[in-house]
Amino acid sequence: MSTKFFQPFEKIYYQFGDETSSSLFQNLTQYVDIIDQIKSQTAFYEDYYIKSGDRPDTLSTQLYGDQKYYWTFFLLNDDLRESGWPLRDEEITKTAIEFYPHRVLTIASDFSSAEGGYDFRVGRRVIGNNSGTHGTIIKRNLDLGQLIVDTTHDYEVLPDRDFTLAVNCNGAVDITLTNEREFFTTPDQWILTKTDLDNPSADPVVISAFTVNLEDLATVAEIRSIPFEVGNFQYTLTTKILRRNDDGSYEDGEVISLFDASTGLEVQKRLAKETAQYLAVHHYENADGEQVDIDTSILYNDPDGDAPPSQSYPNVLPSGLTAITNLERVQKKNDDLKQIKVLKPDFVETVVKEFYRLMQER
Repeated sequence: MSTKFFQPFEKIYYQFGDETSSSLFQNLTQYVDIIDQIKSQTAFYEDYYIKSGDRPDTLSTQLYGDQKYYWTFFLLNDDLRESGWPLRDEEITKTAIEFYPHRVLTIASDFSSAEGGYDFRVGRRVIGNNSGTHGTIIKRNLDLGQLIVDTTHDYEVLPDRDFTLAVNCNGAVDITLTNEREFFTTPDQWILTKTDLDNPSADPVVISAFTVNLEDLATVAEIRSIPFEVGNFQYTLTTKILRRNDDGSYEDGEVISLFDASTGLEVQKRLAKETAQYLAVHHYENADGEQVDIDTSILYNDPDGDAPPSQSYPNVLPSGLTAITNLERVQKKNDDLKQIKVLKPDFVETVVKEFYRLMQER
């Protein structure tokens, strides 16, 4: 979409990033407030609701017969200028998942007080005793009893694994992990040994002269420059393996634990609920649509956090309150962006010409 919007902007020399020389570029701080002045004058504008699929250029063409006036929508509507054009309806859920990609663990009992010096604070790793899901706490919302946990980028370190290598005179071999949840890591700690099968009583010989080509979180490792010797030898490579979570979800009602290996201390809490972050509660509203605080312990059957794992945890809200999820919040924000002001067709050319004139005078 071509535009003449920036043509009247004064050009100044500007130094970008680490560049040592300056470039001639439009002065983006230049501004005149003519459109701001008419925002409160209803004679100049009318309301419009952006439909799914509308674009700034197509809406400009629809209203004014030319796409070149698209920028007036942004200057006339502060929310559009700050947040951008509203998403298409089919993009809402995808965008919400991108904004809120983690898991939310809701705990009805207090988890912010230190137990033995170790509470559920940001940076600590929690593991589900039933699901086996592991993740790192990246945020806490104490008002809602929520732990936001990153399970996508959290990996479990598995016991060292041995691979028998078929080494030839080229001294090169590839090894591949077949489990899609597993990855190689930390090649500087890998150990390659050679065993003489014709002399089984001899100790394996550690080989230090080899290289590993390995990308981050790779499933294929390229082993190169292995010293080759003719004979009946078996080469064994001992590697480090990471395994990511399966679907990254925990179980409602299960116990989660954090463990400090240096002290042997373990702290446990029972989950009242777990959900994908984009579907988790962002806040609660009363009948007037006002955000209100709430005691989360009243939402569940287990305010003390000591019910058995089989205990159900129905989410029962007090009368007049509504839970607003992160997805619904994104939806509402997007709906709000759709309600805009547009210049009336009879005035658009006049206002735009005056805008350009004032900009050139600046």
